[in-house]
Amino acid sequence: MNRVPAPRSLLVLLAFLAAGCLPDGQSRGGVQVGQEAPGFQAQTLEGEEVTLADYRGAPVLLNIWATWCPPCRVEIPELQKLHESHGPLGLRVVGVSIDAAGAQGDVVEFAASLGVGYEILLDVPGRSLPTFAFHGVPGTLLVDADGIIRWKHLGPVTAQDPALVAALEEIFPGA
Repeated sequence: MNRVPAPRSLLVLLAFLAAGCLPDGQSRGGVQVGQEAPGFQAQTLEGEEVTLADYRGAPVLLNIWATWCPPCRVEIPELQKLHESHGPLGLRVVGVSIDAAGAQGDVVEFAASLGVGYEILLDVPGRSLPTFAFHGVPGTLLVDADGIIRWKHLGPVTAQDPALVAALEEIFPGA
């Protein structure tokens, strides 16, 4: 006989699931702050293959997003602010779209409509989410010039996020 869980059982189950969440978008498994960033490959809007290792020597704020994601639309102007404030210091802001194959035109139009001035890559095979242990978008990582993850966040980013500001201050002291 199939039983429908009692409301109390359902609440206990939800509490266990919620207990698995960690602050600041961290996950128990996968990529963690302090570890070397894993290998990752995507395409430029012109179709060239690039890897995260290609950015070695410069810190990278890597943001994984999609045109169909409302929180992504909200955070893109914040990422643009970070590009404008920290780009001259050497920070590379890189947006990685996980939109479906064939949506390149939509990605370009979407980014232009929001005034994106930073680099956009395409992750058509959808490798970025499992590679960086994100369970949704947006997801953002700050990787230092040596390829070490200094900050990781699941959810929309603001330029004033205290943890991100602290991580950027470690990379750019006095900025």
